[in-house]
Amino acid sequence: MEKAEQTRMRERKKRAAAVVEALERTYPDALCSLTYRKDYELLISVRLSAQCTDARVNIVCRELFARFPTPESMADCDLSELEKIVKPCGLFRTKAKNLRDASRMLVDE
Repeated sequence: MEKAEQTRMRERKKRAAAVVEALERTYPDALCSLTYRKDYELLISVRLSAQCTDARVNIVCRELFARFPTPESMADCDLSELEKIVKPCGLFRTKAKNLRDASRMLVDE
């Protein structure tokens, strides 16, 4: 990795840490109502939550993570199968494509 890219990554990490710190100060008692065991699952759940309730996302994610338990499995999945699972969350075609693309990015980068 080149030096400029390493510097950019360090800056992104600093900014992310500052945002997390500010949120923790502002909302010290905040709880996440999304159910997850791994960071990857939280990322996917948050992406599904647009225009959808957290309760519905939690229901959909049970089947989703049973079928695709890793970023690798979702990155290589059949898009129509993914669409079928996430359909109850609304905007399913866009969400399915974005979930598969995000999984691919996690695997590749």
